[in-house]
Amino acid sequence: MNGRFYRLASHSLLREWRLKAGVIVIITTLLGPQITFGHGIVGNRIFLSPIVGNDAFPDNAGSLTARGSAYEFSLLPEFEKQLSDNSSLMFTGGWNRINPAGSQSKSGASDLSIWFRQAAFKSPQHELEVTMSPFLVVPIGNQRIPDQGYAHLGGEILLGKGLGDMRNSSSLKYLRPLALQTEGGYAARIQGPANSDVFGNFELEYSLRYMDDFVERMDLGRPLVEFVPFVQFNYAQSFFTSNLTTKPDVRLTPGLAYQNEYCQVSVGVQVALNRAAPSRDRVAGLGLIEIFYDNIIPALGWKPF
Repeated sequence: MNGRFYRLASHSLLREWRLKAGVIVIITTLLGPQITFGHGIVGNRIFLSPIVGNDAFPDNAGSLTARGSAYEFSLLPEFEKQLSDNSSLMFTGGWNRINPAGSQSKSGASDLSIWFRQAAFKSPQHELEVTMSPFLVVPIGNQRIPDQGYAHLGGEILLGKGLGDMRNSSSLKYLRPLALQTEGGYAARIQGPANSDVFGNFELEYSLRYMDDFVERMDLGRPLVEFVPFVQFNYAQSFFTSNLTTKPDVRLTPGLAYQNEYCQVSVGVQVALNRAAPSRDRVAGLGLIEIFYDNIIPALGWKPF
């Protein structure tokens, strides 16, 4: 009788502990940090963070971009926090110094841009993601710097597409490590005599890691397999009225990136393809350092939604 009682009590206690353990696992899964590896993962593809412009992948990351030419030097810090698996808030600011020919140099803070980023479509099978991103430019910048110190409201559409879904034939398989990223947007003036801007960026990148993992074994090993060569085409143009515009500013930016699960480091050279840019700004060097902070401290990957 006592033995049966103790067995029933033990079974009851075991069920209770299993229930508690199950509840703990569920709560931990729902509220705990979600760990990701690297930046911009869609299917088997890991996309770069562009050295100029934005990407289509809501993420947890902080970065600093530097750009220097004889005409201008700028620092652009950026911080992004995921709100959910498919959305994020991103903040960009910065500091600029310009050195016009024959004039005194000017320096000061840049405006603060606040971006809401929402992935609208994602296909891991086709390594494809499309994101919509409205943004607000808060006029905290120094008005002595061109196009700073005035409020803008705008939006952009972004796309990332890997070519890994191409046929793995002998003639096409070496194209599969390629990926492209595109960005197009418009920023309308809502305060002051500032201009409105239209801009676009297009990037091609070639992943040696993708080649090694999914196309053909190269046995490069780390760190060589983590390098990604890329080239960008950058376009910008300003609208002062509905009829008068600046010339389209078109530039080419080739470069090389190193990317692992914790960070990305990129360097590039930007070359003007026409005469819209100031003469002392037609060649510039660029550098980007980005940290995927939730891979270093997983608790920072927590998402409220």
